[in-house]
Amino acid sequence: MKKIIALLPLFALGSVAQADTSYGSLGNFDVVNDTGHTCHGFEIEIDDIHSTSIGGTYSFNHYGVPRISEDNIDPVHPKVFVRYEGAPSSTTAFTNAAVPGTISPTNGHQCTNPSVNFGCEHFGVGIYNANYSAVKSNWLCKDASGTLVKGPAVNISTPVWSYKPPVVVQPDPNIPPVVQFPAQVVAVIPAPVVPQPIVKQFGAPSWVKVIKTAVHKKHPLALEELVGDDNNGDGHADWTNGEADEVETEWSLLQTNNVVGNGKSKQSGKSDSAGDKGDETITRRYEFYAYVAGDLSIDGENGEAGCDAVAADNLHGVGTVTVTDAQGNDHIFDCGNATVVGGYLGAQMGEFNQVAPFALIDNLQSGYAGDAFPNRSLPNGGNTPYVTNVTSGAMPGGMVLDTSTGVLHGTPARVGIFKFNVVATDHDQSSLSKAYTLKVTGPGDTDGDADIDSADLAVIKAKNGQAVAAKNPADLNGDLKVNVLDYRKAASLCSKPRCALVTPIP
Repeated sequence: MKKIIALLPLFALGSVAQADTSYGSLGNFDVVNDTGHTCHGFEIEIDDIHSTSIGGTYSFNHYGVPRISEDNIDPVHPKVFVRYEGAPSSTTAFTNAAVPGTISPTNGHQCTNPSVNFGCEHFGVGIYNANYSAVKSNWLCKDASGTLVKGPAVNISTPVWSYKPPVVVQPDPNIPPVVQFPAQVVAVIPAPVVPQPIVKQFGAPSWVKVIKTAVHKKHPLALEELVGDDNNGDGHADWTNGEADEVETEWSLLQTNNVVGNGKSKQSGKSDSAGDKGDETITRRYEFYAYVAGDLSIDGENGEAGCDAVAADNLHGVGTVTVTDAQGNDHIFDCGNATVVGGYLGAQMGEFNQVAPFALIDNLQSGYAGDAFPNRSLPNGGNTPYVTNVTSGAMPGGMVLDTSTGVLHGTPARVGIFKFNVVATDHDQSSLSKAYTLKVTGPGDTDGDADIDSADLAVIKAKNGQAVAAKNPADLNGDLKVNVLDYRKAASLCSKPRCALVTPIP
């Protein structure tokens, strides 16, 4: 069957349109580190889907290929985490060299150069599922013990798409059907899930500016094409799909409402025609800015921001508002004399395809010997069922590729670097091939380079007698201390021939 982002029939014959509406999204975004702290990673939480619904991930950044995991503590509401994480080094640490507010809008590509580090980064996740309920993002920063923990939530939101198929009528079976109305797509950007420090009715406010749209092409864009560069030389950023972009909405105030929705909880775009067959690609870009009118402009009881319009100077508010403080007293706040638009927070670019193109995911995260690998569907889109096979090379022992679904799953049994080639064919006989490298670290691999050699044995020897934390790679037998038993076990697992150069522990 067709793998569609909007899970609906392409069109229906009859005298009335399908009344159904469904949703799909593909996210790719810049984000500014405005936390005030050095951070060493970024985590994206997607609620109510499984890891098999994750397609491509954007990895040309300081962190590379993210780690995907699934939380099934509540089996009715699973969660998937896409975690970008790096060691606390100069190449993976955000130093806030650029003061928040001085970074200009990036047009999607300024934050994609890993050779520079000015407090801005680019991430992206393809989601091949219409049923996720929320997307939440957080920086990862070190706590007092040096452990990476979730930092402040990020004021960047992910668009949701509403699709209505074309209205096709055929009053006479002897006359070809006629498209009465083309397919329609409406993009909705919800307020980011960013709570107030004290739980109130309204969450933290932010501005979304300049919703742009480019439409009416039948060329689906790959995840990396949404970053904004003009790689094909047509004079337009690739995300515009070769068409001129347009400003649709200048400024909207976004603010979650924890009690009942209102106009600030989302911004709906105009309806875009997706063509007579619903096969045209729709792309949009959203820019986010901080709300800086100050606490006196925010209701002290429910947290609602009072200044919800921006003047022509793109900086100050409009008019005056009556604001209630935490003690229930009212005062007048002059939005017109207040700066309400603050620093650039980032930008989100999204794409809608009613039928997802047939593709193989780009890369695989590293595995850990003895730990279950997240279920990943290597082929996505196209027309199911698939036929998927490893045609050369070898996967790690304990890993299986389901030939009919294309899902890679299992628990890698040992440390190593495994290279294999996969060929996938969908029901329409479209065929794709890709070479994968799966690195497996684990017990004995003390330097995390996916092999066990003399360097690892030397580390284990140097740690002899030391107590270590759980899952320390030098502790191969799991007794929380390093000794000769760990050394002997590592030596037996050596994947390089020169391990014997290290003198054994006596």
